[in-house]
Amino acid sequence: MKQSQLGWSLFVEQLKWAAWFFGIMIILTIGITASTQWGFLDNLDVSNTTSNVFLLIIGLLYSYGFLDYYFKLGISRKKFFKASLFASVLLSVILAFAMSLMIGLFETLVPALGFTVPWSDLLSSGGVLSFIKSIADYSVSHFFYLLIGWFMGLGFYRFRWKIGLLFILLSFPFFGVSALLQDQDDIAHTINFFTSNSLIISMGPYVIFFIMIVILIICNYRLTKDAPIRL
Repeated sequence: MKQSQLGWSLFVEQLKWAAWFFGIMIILTIGITASTQWGFLDNLDVSNTTSNVFLLIIGLLYSYGFLDYYFKLGISRKKFFKASLFASVLLSVILAFAMSLMIGLFETLVPALGFTVPWSDLLSSGGVLSFIKSIADYSVSHFFYLLIGWFMGLGFYRFRWKIGLLFILLSFPFFGVSALLQDQDDIAHTINFFTSNSLIISMGPYVIFFIMIVILIICNYRLTKDAPIRL
């Protein structure tokens, strides 16, 4: 199997899971929107926490699901890693676009039906720039959490559960730095992409995020390269 075929195969399989996840997200958002109209909830906190957890789980499955399966089919570790990285980036961006589109559609359709949008920070209020910002924030955050899940999964796959627990501890600093970089007033709850002047891009948080992403990619590559085949 060619590397490009493997990458698309991984992406399509993950996209099937993402479709189920996204369908559930739409149903939950509709339900919560209805609850706010009936007075059960005051304000919906729209964040990407749920999608981050979903990508974290996908990353964990890379080792015990995809890695083990393709190893036994004779796929080289290097080819698998490159294909997985390609699928990860693609899935992160597609899911980010879908999440932003869902939020934008809800903010358009809900008022048109005579109801109130159940969150205060409207994505649509910032126009196209805000929509692009949301996709960028979601994409980086999704990819970051997928890499962390992949890192932890590789730790358990290669070293078993005792040392695998250490990989969870090693992941805490990444989670901590990510939390510090989050803008709690932002609709995506990810990176503070812009300063108070929307025309001035604040690159500091992005630089830190990309440094952590590079570290995780290098670690995951080394762990994948040296991973044994579990019989």
